[in-house]
Amino acid sequence: MKPNTLVAVLLFLTLGCTSPQSDQLTQQEKDQITKEVTAVADSIIAKAEKLDLGFLDYYADSPEWGMVNADGSRWDYQTTLKMVPDLFKPMTAWKWTTTRRDFTFVSRDMVICAWDGKDETALKSGDKITYDPHAYTMIFKKIAGQWKAIYSHDSGIPVTQKAGKK
Repeated sequence: MKPNTLVAVLLFLTLGCTSPQSDQLTQQEKDQITKEVTAVADSIIAKAEKLDLGFLDYYADSPEWGMVNADGSRWDYQTTLKMVPDLFKPMTAWKWTTTRRDFTFVSRDMVICAWDGKDETALKSGDKITYDPHAYTMIFKKIAGQWKAIYSHDSGIPVTQKAGKK
């Protein structure tokens, strides 16, 4: 065997048998991503509980954005921006209580957050609407260094308590 051929074979075997860098996240990376996404998710809830439309800042202004609501309606980003203010108009308060939150790591820059809880809405009419349980699935993507929601799906059955009735 010629020396150049031997070097080429050894180089091929060495490089060919080397495993590529793992795409698996370490537990430390998962913990850091969980911390970052939880902070964004908690900010969404905090602003929504104040009936502050600023929670929409955590949604990606992107063609990727999609929302499926508990009633089966689907919204793109522009529809979300248009509809949410109308949803807030009859409200005096909204409260969310988390009972469980799980994370599935799709990649270093994409995470699925499955979120269970209860929400209670107080209306100006005096009526109260409760979803218990209420489940949200949100997909977060890191865009330009920031975690943004690119998809949201919620599921639950609203129970309305009319004003003056218990």
